[in-house]
Amino acid sequence: MKDFSKIKLIVFDFDGVFTDGKVLTDQNGTESVICSRKDTLRFSELKNAGIKLAVISKEKNLIVKKRCEKMEIECFQSADKKIDILKQLIERENILVEETAFMGDDINDLECLKFVGTAFTVADGDEECKKIAHYVTTRKGGDHAVREICDLILKDRADNILNNG
Repeated sequence: MKDFSKIKLIVFDFDGVFTDGKVLTDQNGTESVICSRKDTLRFSELKNAGIKLAVISKEKNLIVKKRCEKMEIECFQSADKKIDILKQLIERENILVEETAFMGDDINDLECLKFVGTAFTVADGDEECKKIAHYVTTRKGGDHAVREICDLILKDRADNILNNG
């Protein structure tokens, strides 16, 4: 299995990764989604380990913005070309592509998944995403798949420190 201990930047898609991809719409057109706090419980540990976190979403949605504010991570929305934002983020943070991970679930994430050093997708992700991912979670999007990735990265970092002193 790939070593995830060198990751310095993790960029996530939002819908289908932090959520199950479904949206609830009330009679007034107000949308809402369900996210799990368990997914983000280890974000502070990742940040303390020097790992930067961000979301790039095709949608422009107040829900995504508010959730990212709550998680205290950078959020880019209305991204028709996610790869352009990803490249700018990598350059701005002065991080190597090989030290970057992207977690997506659908065909609009393929370009980013192919570009980064580590590609993650969810168990219910598009088959094309699964073909190129370095790791496919056992959990579906919105069902602690993000937490699975966080745990995996932190475990690899801890193992690497133990083994290399």
